[in-house]
Amino acid sequence: MKILFINNYPMDKAWELWKNGDYPGHHLWGVTHLYQHGIDVDILPHEKYIILNKIGNSLGLGNYLDQQLRILFQSYKYDLIYSACQDNTFLLSFFRYLGIFRKPIICVVHRPINSQSKREKIFVNGHDKLLCLSRNLMNQLKEEFNLDENKIEHLEWVPDLTFYDKKKSNTNNEQKFIIAAGKTERDYNTLVKAFTKINYPLHIYCTEKSAPTIFDITSNIKISYNHSTQVDRNLSFRELVAEYERAYAVAIPLDMPKEKPDTMNLKGLTSLLEAMAIGKAVVMTRNNQIDIDIEKEKIGIWINPGDVEGWQQAISYLLSQPDETREMGNRGYHLCKSKYNLEAFSSNLAKVLKS
Repeated sequence: MKILFINNYPMDKAWELWKNGDYPGHHLWGVTHLYQHGIDVDILPHEKYIILNKIGNSLGLGNYLDQQLRILFQSYKYDLIYSACQDNTFLLSFFRYLGIFRKPIICVVHRPINSQSKREKIFVNGHDKLLCLSRNLMNQLKEEFNLDENKIEHLEWVPDLTFYDKKKSNTNNEQKFIIAAGKTERDYNTLVKAFTKINYPLHIYCTEKSAPTIFDITSNIKISYNHSTQVDRNLSFRELVAEYERAYAVAIPLDMPKEKPDTMNLKGLTSLLEAMAIGKAVVMTRNNQIDIDIEKEKIGIWINPGDVEGWQQAISYLLSQPDETREMGNRGYHLCKSKYNLEAFSSNLAKVLKS
């Protein structure tokens, strides 16, 4: 079996970085291990004719017309098309819906799909399989689109534990600070407000766009602008792992809509998986789209959106309970070893592709 793989950021570059040991394999969405299951993978170069994307946008065909047109001319070489993003395949799904495009299309679903949108209906009907990263997403598709169960699969994302194990120094170099590293839909203002009344260091790694907008930031808070893109990062993964290792715990503050929280996507999941893989306790804004219940698993503490006092109480609790905080991190790591690991993800993905 041979498949063509695409995404909304450069998988060809990510593949080379992964082969050199500089990039975690889970950001390649299972394809690193598919050879073990008899599946050959070609990765489509991310961009070739950028002008086509501008044309596609102006015509309402989305951001990835370049990729899709190139796929049309070489799809005969493959058994199916696998996309790790639901935004890359609208035109292909439209042609598939009309019966013009003959190859099966499978994609990963990261966010809720609007059942009132004609475009989204075409997207759903034009895909052969939708891989939902959470049960909430899967149930929403079932209920609102009345889909056959054979069309949707639940496939939880996982960290590349081997990558993080190799990058860890395995020395007792823990320093005293809380780390928050992330760039998309983050609520750093709430976190900063909480730490103005906590006499404890906070290190924030973000982009200038996602940085807190509060002017009077206390001296215990350090802000670094990083994470420029998914692949090209000012802070390398090796440096990020070192920072996580030195941290006392991980904070993941999310800008969640207070109304209709189930319309949220899976933002924060990457940071949660990184924290678990490195073995750190987590304090995180509640995101009902994420399947991992950090309190039920005893690996962290949920905070309601915008709850400054809740952040203060949770951080204060962790600081007063160092043994329990350490155990939370250990539980998260062992949960990755037993359940949330790349081998299991790739095996489940292979079964879906072959089906």
